[in-house]
Amino acid sequence: MEAFELIRGKASALHDKVVAAGSDSTDVPTLVQAAAADRGLDVFSLDKSNPSLKGARAVFDDQAGAILCSDEGSDIERAMLVAHEIGHDVIHSGPSECNEADIDPAQSVEAAPVGLQRVEDYGAHERREQHANVFARELVFPRPLAARLHAIEGMSASDIAQRTRLPVPLVRQQILDALLLPPEQEDAPGKPFVPIDDAAQDRAVAHRGSPFQLQAGPGTGKTRTLVKRIVALIEEGAAPASILVLTFSNRAAGELAERVAGVLPDQAPRIWIGTFHSFGLDLLRRHGDQLGLSNDPGLFDRSDAIAVLEEVIPTLALRHYRNLWDPTFVLRDVLSGISRAKDEMADSGRYRELSVAMLADAASDPDRIELAEKCLEIADIYDYYEAAKRKRDAVDFGDLIMLPAQLLEQRLDIAAAVRLRHRHVLVDEYQDVNHASVRLLKGLAGDGTRLWVVGDARQSIYRFRGASSDNMEAFTQDFPGAATDALERSYRSTESVITTFSTFASAMHASKGMRRLALVTDKGAGERAQLRALDNLDDEIAGIAASVKELEAGGVALRDRRYSVEPTSG
Repeated sequence: MEAFELIRGKASALHDKVVAAGSDSTDVPTLVQAAAADRGLDVFSLDKSNPSLKGARAVFDDQAGAILCSDEGSDIERAMLVAHEIGHDVIHSGPSECNEADIDPAQSVEAAPVGLQRVEDYGAHERREQHANVFARELVFPRPLAARLHAIEGMSASDIAQRTRLPVPLVRQQILDALLLPPEQEDAPGKPFVPIDDAAQDRAVAHRGSPFQLQAGPGTGKTRTLVKRIVALIEEGAAPASILVLTFSNRAAGELAERVAGVLPDQAPRIWIGTFHSFGLDLLRRHGDQLGLSNDPGLFDRSDAIAVLEEVIPTLALRHYRNLWDPTFVLRDVLSGISRAKDEMADSGRYRELSVAMLADAASDPDRIELAEKCLEIADIYDYYEAAKRKRDAVDFGDLIMLPAQLLEQRLDIAAAVRLRHRHVLVDEYQDVNHASVRLLKGLAGDGTRLWVVGDARQSIYRFRGASSDNMEAFTQDFPGAATDALERSYRSTESVITTFSTFASAMHASKGMRRLALVTDKGAGERAQLRALDNLDDEIAGIAASVKELEAGGVALRDRRYSVEPTSG
């Protein structure tokens, strides 16, 4: 990851500098003090009750050029606090106040697979602290030193920890990084951004003064265009912290953050790049008190929800959703229904209103009556579920979009403050928005003058969560005065692949009402696309794998393989 490689490079360089000046690379407290002095920073150890610490473990005062840290713990623990704050000084702008949860120098840079941390990993605050943790780890025990002590001198992680007095998890993580991560390429982070001569990309980058939607086919350079847009805003004088970039998956957010860090290494940490859910969590932490939440609510995942609901299910007067043998069987469906309701901005009160109206309109139709009765039972469970979350000061993933959207709609003063902080709003993968995320965007962007989005309705993957190509088509209605444009030059695929895709896409429902993308390429004709019918998903997977092996045997490099697969299995 380029951003982390850049951070590691700066930390390692500072380590080498103070060692060259006479510091012992294995005497961590002395080395960290020397690093602080090299940065012109004063270090003060204070009693944890000192008001200057503001209740934090460590504070970086950028105006005074000072690091304040709690005097609790060993000299090694205090050195790690200081190293963390030196990281903020080197990487970020402005002061920092770091609590116990922020400081973990052994933290992996891999995203958590589930739960709250999965959302947090791509929040601005958490990413900032992760940067400082990686810096601190590399400053006190850089990977070249880890490789030398472990691979050359044969020392185990425990041996190294005993010699340096560093925590074993930190030493072990650095050894793993040194052995498993690819060698750092000096020209990778911060390499010059080489623009492509593409008139459509340039038009999209240059657009100002009204909402803008860019429709981008596969391989047409939508991410490059988005990055060019960010670079242009910075060059025009936009403050990095005023730029908000939202997307839908942690992977997309991480890759985008790395791309931006590669061309704007100094400004990238101050740009808010993350998922809609992590941004929603950030808003709830800032303003959750307006919704009856604390400033650090817990997060319910599916297992938490089932755990609290299965206790009460037997006590509710349910007929359609009653399964005493296995309550979790029906709860999965019920929770999916509640989640979809939140995607449509229907809280428990609104859901009950709609269910009552549905029953009233059902007349004597047995099927409609049964459907309305099922919805009313879900409404009962919905009410209890919301009460259980409130009691535990918790939110769920649906709340992370619905509640911030409601907050910005109901509190215009907060909406104005958020818009002032995030003056430029950019959205990647706009085809994956649903009703709730569009409402959130309206609260964030106001009239949309500085809203810029990019997507392709034909690539939507979140229909189960309410995403629809209709939202792409409705952009000009949601944000009146919006302009649209398209990228139609593919830099990835051959004519054969483009023809296959275009023919298939023209019949998709997602293409209805959307601009037809007349994709062109300079990659040549390529091999003729093949259509292979397979009986089931397992056979489809095996068939694709066999095709890859066939190409590999023919000497085709992995990076040069392009597939057009139209599965016909059920």
